Amino acid sequence: MEWNTVYVTGRPEFEEDVVDNLKDSGFLFMEGTKEGDLTLFWIDEKATLRDFKKAIGSKTVFKYRLQFFTSQEQFLETSKKAGSDNNFTPQEQALIRKMIESRQGKVSFKNNDLSLLSA
Repeated sequence: MEWNTVYVTGRPEFEEDVVDNLKDSGFLFMEGTKEGDLTLFWIDEKATLRDFKKAIGSKTVFKYRLQFFTSQEQFLETSKKAGSDNNFTPQEQALIRKMIESRQGKVSFKNNDLSLLSA
């Protein structure tokens, strides 16, 4: 059996409900790790993303505003697009970029980084 990787992100504490729903549905999956904002799942290669979402349930998908990605790069592209169409100031955008990079292990925060918000 082969497995496909699916990354899921959403509001805090969604993982337990998602796993419970998947187990109750009988859907074939394996739990992965949590990498920053993303939680990793492996699903049967024969299953579609739509099957995966159905097994989780629409109520849970909407409750936690779940988003599904097949790669971390897809998640980052979506995050960049969302960041470009907002009303954040340049200082706030810089802080958001640092937060995303820090979750990837590329940047560490310093106390004076928070001063960007008051500028």
